Amino acid sequence: MMKVLLIGGTRFLGKHVADSFNKNHHEVTLFHRGKTAKEGVTENVHEIIGDRDLDMSLLENESWDIVVDTCGYFPKQVHKSAEALNKEGTFYIFVSSVSVYEDQSVRNITEEAKTANLIDPSITEIGEHYGALKAACEQEVLEVFGENALIVRPGLIVGPHDYTDRFTYWPDRGVRGGEILIPEMKDPTVRFIDVRDLSNWIVRMAENKENGIYQAVGGVYDFNEFVQKCMRSQEHSTIVPVSESFLLKENVGEWVELPLWISSEDYRGLDYADDSKAINKGLIFRPIEETIKDTADWSQSRNLNPDDWKAGLHPDKEKKLLKKWNESVKLS
Repeated sequence: MMKVLLIGGTRFLGKHVADSFNKNHHEVTLFHRGKTAKEGVTENVHEIIGDRDLDMSLLENESWDIVVDTCGYFPKQVHKSAEALNKEGTFYIFVSSVSVYEDQSVRNITEEAKTANLIDPSITEIGEHYGALKAACEQEVLEVFGENALIVRPGLIVGPHDYTDRFTYWPDRGVRGGEILIPEMKDPTVRFIDVRDLSNWIVRMAENKENGIYQAVGGVYDFNEFVQKCMRSQEHSTIVPVSESFLLKENVGEWVELPLWISSEDYRGLDYADDSKAINKGLIFRPIEETIKDTADWSQSRNLNPDDWKAGLHPDKEKKLLKKWNESVKLS
């Protein structure tokens, strides 16, 4: 049994990582601010309420075998945490992102590719600097922990309890049925990883004290086939492919309003990132049907108002776009 500290650990990835460590009979402590209610985390976890940005002294009298940082975004913040938790025998796992690379258009990119340079380390807004910030955080962890560190670079993490709705929209939309607007992509290849697969793999890597940098982008899927699998009722659902040019003209937001859609080649390389290093260390992916069903079931249980979704097309806007698109097709 290992003593494990999760920085965060109350929602989505952190919650699932906590669950995975618990299932493997490890002693888990969550260090969080107490601002987000735990989302069904197994009850037998310890909690320390505190803010990593303000005071790490709450942790100074304890030591852990494993520290997992799922919510580090700024280099100074991560450096402070790493320094405070750097004790003999401690192994640090930092969840970064596949977005760290300087050139994200390159296909078959590996962990050795050049990462983005953070020009201003004092930046306090994530936004367009997300990748460079994560790359700088990685360096802080490696500087402090060296060979006692594991850096994980996932792509889009999906599954139950994904509060961002960036993937959840499609399984939920498939349940609702009717005419479903989708982007007619030139390249329909998409990538994502089930949060439970990622969490289980992180635990196995922790147990084996596997160090280094690993991409974990997930399975390779055809977007059109994926949406078909999301449809609960084929009889009462119809997919309507709409051209990218029409969507761009109508100012439909890529990635957010229509999740998984990116028209620019500037970022398409990330959907072809090479996961072989992680797969050789035991990363496996469950059937996509399981991810879709479990995500849809969880999403339906929320009973969200359409205005409360963080991503996806609002039903009213979808209807307007479909009407306009169908009229344009008739006239052409």
